[in-house]
Amino acid sequence: MFNYETIGNYAKFGPNSLYETSYHHSELPKIMQRKEEKSGFSFHPDPYPNQNLFYRSDNASLASLGVPAHTFATVQIDNDSYYHTVADEVETLDIQNIVSSIQAIALGAKSIVTGKDTPSRIPKLER
Repeated sequence: MFNYETIGNYAKFGPNSLYETSYHHSELPKIMQRKEEKSGFSFHPDPYPNQNLFYRSDNASLASLGVPAHTFATVQIDNDSYYHTVADEVETLDIQNIVSSIQAIALGAKSIVTGKDTPSRIPKLER
C-alpha cells in the first residue's frame, strides 16, 4: 500500500528524496530504492519517530493486518510552519517536488505492479 502524505516540499534529506514510515517493517523500501539507483532519488527511514507518523496515517490499518503498507512523505515537521494549518495553500508548495516524488514512487513501484517483485507480508503490527 502506497500512501502519499505531505510531499509538497523538500525532505530534510534534500531534493529527490522521500522518507517512509515503517521503513524496517517490510521489503518494500528495499525494492523501491533498488529501482531508483540510477535516478538519483533516495528513500529514507522516517526521521521523526517521536511523531508516531505511521499510526497517524491511513497505512496503519492495513499494516495491522500484515500488509506491507507505507506512507511516503517529505514534510519537515520540525521546520514547516504550514504543516496542518489553514495557511497551507498551493502557493506554499513546491510543485516540482510533488511531481518528482510521484514519479519516483511510480518508478519504484513498477516492478511490484507488473509482478516482478512482491514485498513479503510483515508480522501484524501492534501499538
